[in-house]
Amino acid sequence: MSNWFDVDKAGLAKLMAGRPKAFVLFELLQNAWDEESVTRVDVSVEAVAGTRNVLIAVVDDAPDGFADLRDAYTLFAESKKKTDATKRGRFNLGEKLVLALAKTALIETTTGSVRFDDGGRSNLRGKREAGSLFQAVMPMTKAEKDEMLEAVRTLIAPTRIVTTINNWRLPERTPVTSFDAVLPTVVGDDEGVMRKTTRRTQVSVYEPLPGETPTLYEMGIPVVETGDRFHVDIGQKVPLNMDRDNVTPAYLRTVRVAVLNATHEILDQPDSTQTWVREACSDERVSVEAVQTAMTLRFGENAVRYDPSDHEANKRSQAEGRPVVYGGNLTSAEWSNANRAGVLPAAGEVTPSPKPYSPDGDPLNMIPESEWTPGMQLVAVYAAMIGRELLDCDVHVSIVREATWPYAATYGPGRLVFNLSRCGRGFFESGISDDLNALLIHEFGHHYSSDHLSEDYYRALCKVGARIVRLALTKPEMFQ
Repeated sequence: MSNWFDVDKAGLAKLMAGRPKAFVLFELLQNAWDEESVTRVDVSVEAVAGTRNVLIAVVDDAPDGFADLRDAYTLFAESKKKTDATKRGRFNLGEKLVLALAKTALIETTTGSVRFDDGGRSNLRGKREAGSLFQAVMPMTKAEKDEMLEAVRTLIAPTRIVTTINNWRLPERTPVTSFDAVLPTVVGDDEGVMRKTTRRTQVSVYEPLPGETPTLYEMGIPVVETGDRFHVDIGQKVPLNMDRDNVTPAYLRTVRVAVLNATHEILDQPDSTQTWVREACSDERVSVEAVQTAMTLRFGENAVRYDPSDHEANKRSQAEGRPVVYGGNLTSAEWSNANRAGVLPAAGEVTPSPKPYSPDGDPLNMIPESEWTPGMQLVAVYAAMIGRELLDCDVHVSIVREATWPYAATYGPGRLVFNLSRCGRGFFESGISDDLNALLIHEFGHHYSSDHLSEDYYRALCKVGARIVRLALTKPEMFQ
């Protein structure tokens, strides 16, 4: 009976020709790493003298070798690794994709040997006592060879397996942190059909070496460059496309959330503005602690949210050195998580403008005039008299006792309020002092503008200051 399908080697080679040649070693290495009880894998890549070919050899020491030699050349045969999420293979494709590009190849293992050349495939009598050898001659330019060897240096070798490339040992990398996370993966069911599922796995986070681009890995094999802060190595099958070079945006977002939750304490300010951090901070799965850290790094510890209901509060926050974060600085999802985390409170909650003159303002704890000390009476008379001269209007003076009120005094249209709790009794007993005049200039400036940081308020202070100087020259008795 003839087979349903024939595979055109040349056609398959053309499909693979556009891929970076590093995939050749990646495919061979991941298969070697997946072998049971393997402790060593040696790779050699040598130019074939007088040709534009290279000889690639991969040798491992797995005691049992290939259980079935046909797996090396049968496309889409049932893979023993399908049902194990911690194995890298899926479709028995690895060696076949490499064979498609090879001019000649040889596979030796414990169950036999097979050669591939212009005459086709032929079984050989020899076999190895342990381990397997995959050897192939492949067309490759020097630039492609050098690029492949450079890419291999980005691999993260399993700690239990010594891996060498042309006698150079692939170094072990120490993760910045490792943590468990529940992530999507794919495994084969009882019938060998690949199914999507989720399972708990270990995720390891590494600092990229100089010149490396942060990348998402599947058990040490690079999958796709992310440009994030870290290399992230997933300890199970990653849901990939057929070319094994990308993941879905949803999967990448899930990984980014898990990484931010685990690494937020070691981030710095530039990290907080990166796309991966912002994306994670937009997800409902992000932790409160991660959001708090990210927002504090990005905007500062004392940052507040712009409060459209209290414009003066926004200016007061700025005057106190508090960064004001506007609505457009964050997405709606980021704002939602910021609120959940209790960061970026409204400016009106932190530096509220005084509202003793508004209809909805809280009533003040007024000190009756009958309880005023002589110093309070003097200050009140002086402030009212100076206010009449400077502002051309009557000024009513009150004194309150508000310990939680952060202001020494406030001014509204025709009304000046001193706060004993902030000024202190010594302020009043000092009489007409520089501190008193400075406070009056500050408050009377609000007769013309309530905005501390506006040009109008600046001009108002100059105007009040000039008038009080002229008053001192023309009516010096008022200051005695």
